[in-house]
Amino acid sequence: MRVTGFDGADVLVRLLDGEGDAETGRIPRHEASMRRTEHPSELFEVGQELDAEEIGRWRGGRLHLSARACESPALRSFLLGFVPGQVVAGTVAAVQNFGVFVHVDGEPDGRCTGFIRVPDLTWGHIGHPSEVVEAGRPITAEVIVVDTRSGQVTLFLKRAPKARC
Repeated sequence: MRVTGFDGADVLVRLLDGEGDAETGRIPRHEASMRRTEHPSELFEVGQELDAEEIGRWRGGRLHLSARACESPALRSFLLGFVPGQVVAGTVAAVQNFGVFVHVDGEPDGRCTGFIRVPDLTWGHIGHPSEVVEAGRPITAEVIVVDTRSGQVTLFLKRAPKARC
């Protein structure tokens, strides 16, 4: 696809299919890049070719795209290798009051791709995630959601409750 212009903070693009037919779409500012910028013109120029992922259609069938989902080919390829339900190994990178960040084994350098929400840590009530995990510890968890737009895999750590006899 090729950048055709800007509409406010959105990037306007034109896609050509194999038969030469064109379709227009837009990339909202928040979908332009994982990097923060004042305006997408800091990242793209009219006429520039770029890759983007379709994320839906808006009013009138207008194509809605995300360039941030394709910004890092290594990260995108890594994330697309997962499927919900798959069990993965990793190491706890950081424990916060809202959840746990995990370095999933094999992730591209400089990235922290896994995240576990507090409700997905354990079946019981906890005051803080540090009651269940600690930074530096290896874990295995189940993939719930793969999100190329955020560059993250949402994980589930809960184990099935033990049967009572």
